[in-house]
Amino acid sequence: MADKSLKEFAISFETKGVNLYLSLAAKTTNPLGKKLFYSLAEQEVQHAALFDTGKYQLKKGERVSGLIKDIESTLREFWEHAEKTEIKKDDTHFSGYELAMEMERQSISAYREFLLKSKDENEKEFLNWIIEEEKKHLEALRNVYYYLTETADWLQSEESKVWNWMNQ
Repeated sequence: MADKSLKEFAISFETKGVNLYLSLAAKTTNPLGKKLFYSLAEQEVQHAALFDTGKYQLKKGERVSGLIKDIESTLREFWEHAEKTEIKKDDTHFSGYELAMEMERQSISAYREFLLKSKDENEKEFLNWIIEEEKKHLEALRNVYYYLTETADWLQSEESKVWNWMNQ
């Protein structure tokens, strides 16, 4: 990573995420998992495009919030229209969720390193935004994973860390 520019690193890493999420979406049989992985792949494409087009180099006063639909909103919308019996359908690819969570943790860590090295305030603002986006991805993965694997633990988790709307 030390040898790569932020743009080069980000495009490469986000592409790795796209490929992983598309692969996991194809393997999972659970409709909630499929929606999660396809949605994450779509967001990683959007992240890569922002880096590729130079959007990470914000001009003074420019904001990035609102460029990409929130992952929780996407899944909540899916949840509200999904057949709940299908959402509980078994999924045998739980190691994929763990792999995806690790990848998101790595992206958060890497973007934090770039943030610490950056001297440009606009770039720092963008990096803070992308870090928050990746944290939302990690939260989404955790929520779906725990919902599908350890519902009792998920229900007992700290309320600020779970999507309570999945209880309904």
